[in-house]
Amino acid sequence: MSEVTCPVCKNVIGRTYYIDGVAFLDCGGVIVRDMKANCKQCGRAIFWCVPDVRLERLIKRMLKNRETYAADDNC
Repeated sequence: MSEVTCPVCKNVIGRTYYIDGVAFLDCGGVIVRDMKANCKQCGRAIFWCVPDVRLERLIKRMLKNRETYAADDNC
């Protein structure tokens, strides 16, 4: 994980958190996929967005993996 900082004052906003190659924001104990906020030190607008297409692909992969594991349990 790498730090995500404010582009103006370099305040640490959170850390990148990768799930199957998709970069989410780990921020304050939650995993964020979409955020509109302001830096609490300088007020700069901060945006984070995981496009719906990437999220959809991730969900499809997870469901496919779950089906594969379920089939393995039936052996």
